[in-house]
Amino acid sequence: MNQQLTYKNEIEQFAFEELKRFYTGKTPVIFEYFDIPKNGIEFEITQTKESYVLRGNTPRSLLYGVYKFIEKVEGIVFFDLHQPKKIVAEGFSSTYEGTPKFARRGNVFETIDDIPFLKSMLDVGTKNGLNEAFFTFFLWDEVKEALLPEIKKRGIDVTLGGHSLRYLVAKANGVTVSGKSATDGAVNDLIGEETEFTAANALKNHDFLQDEKAQQAVIQVIVSYCKTEPVIRRISLWPEDVGAKGEEAKLFLTQYIAFTEKLQQALVTANLQVEVEHIVYNAGLSWEMLERKEHQVSSANVLYAYWGRNYAQSFKSQRDQRAWDSLLDWRKATDKQVTIFEYYSDHFMLSELFPLLFNRIKMDTERYKEIGCEGMVNLVVPLHKVAKAQPHMEQYDYQQYQQLNNIVFARSLWEGVETVPHLLSSSMQELAAKIEALFAQNSQYNASFFPNRVVEAKNPNSKSEVLDLLNAMEQLLQQEQIEEPLQKYVDALQQVVNATKLRWEAL
Repeated sequence: MNQQLTYKNEIEQFAFEELKRFYTGKTPVIFEYFDIPKNGIEFEITQTKESYVLRGNTPRSLLYGVYKFIEKVEGIVFFDLHQPKKIVAEGFSSTYEGTPKFARRGNVFETIDDIPFLKSMLDVGTKNGLNEAFFTFFLWDEVKEALLPEIKKRGIDVTLGGHSLRYLVAKANGVTVSGKSATDGAVNDLIGEETEFTAANALKNHDFLQDEKAQQAVIQVIVSYCKTEPVIRRISLWPEDVGAKGEEAKLFLTQYIAFTEKLQQALVTANLQVEVEHIVYNAGLSWEMLERKEHQVSSANVLYAYWGRNYAQSFKSQRDQRAWDSLLDWRKATDKQVTIFEYYSDHFMLSELFPLLFNRIKMDTERYKEIGCEGMVNLVVPLHKVAKAQPHMEQYDYQQYQQLNNIVFARSLWEGVETVPHLLSSSMQELAAKIEALFAQNSQYNASFFPNRVVEAKNPNSKSEVLDLLNAMEQLLQQEQIEEPLQKYVDALQQVVNATKLRWEAL
């Protein structure tokens, strides 16, 4: 093995430490950088008679190369949050090029303050090619001290923002509020429960976007965050999670985009290389917040987040065609970066009737690339406390179940990278496809019933059709032999289906 003694930075050092940790061979591995950065290629691996040569554009590229080298030579992949998996080592028949489909590849964490879980997500995410972690401002304040060492040695870019406006306004006004309080408030917003933080910091998008003084105060708070920590590379501050209606809706996008442009200018003035983007998001299922219509495009980048898809069908299906047309319009109208925000690991939107989405993810990434999108991020949302309190949820390991989709997502963002055949046997792939086709239908009801979902069973008008779906789910899960990693997942789904059926039958 190459015994390198000096390193240019801590990412390069970490890459070599990871190589030492997993590589058992004797052939030396040499790290090099491309003389001229290769456009579209992160790294390449070449085998010579004397050594393996791993070349990259950046230190982080070398780290990606190390993990691909370990996969090819040692037959080790990193799908699980806790332990590696052994597969057949393929070796190298020619130069391997690591080519991402998208420049931006990340996970979004809004409320999860579970430090060991977040560390595992950063680790496994990087091992499979993600390069970004997105946090709300209030969550960042809670977890940054614990996560910064993990972030820096992996070269992960940090985006701050999300639904943090109330928190930033409070800070700008000198109000002392903990990140924990804001996190609890954001979680309870999902079910309409008020907390001390939300009661004391009520905020309307319309009022903020017409208040120049409040905007400038928040901008200065954000600039101070970016000055403090160089890993912050992007700001994506969203409006409060309330749909704009009526006259307010007509002005919303223009005012919101103008705010993001002021924020970008302030960061430039402060000599900070931090990007700003604005979200396009149908909060409260408000089309006025999703569709561009006559609005001028921004000088900022675009994050497109359509909430309420039917994941059992294509994004271009009749049900979701309006949202697809809106995305195409934004992509055509702007020359700025367009990133897609997806909900593949969102346990609130998808609920504990959590579907595998392997085929949908594969098809989505291909379509988004075809239309010229430059990035994708996947939202990770835990079980809500209401679900956790249910007796049948005691053995429900949401972290492992959401990771099944997330690992397919991460690897689907690279060219020519397989996941599902390494993750599941042929028979389990067939079962996974059937689970996807059936359980993904749950998402269409969760959107139309919002904020009550199928698992809450509060829509008697839909009782018959939902019970038909639940009965079909029950029959599908009655398999005689189920292998890991699906066995515990299927067992948990059976408990959820049974409990949900009882609720609907009682309506």
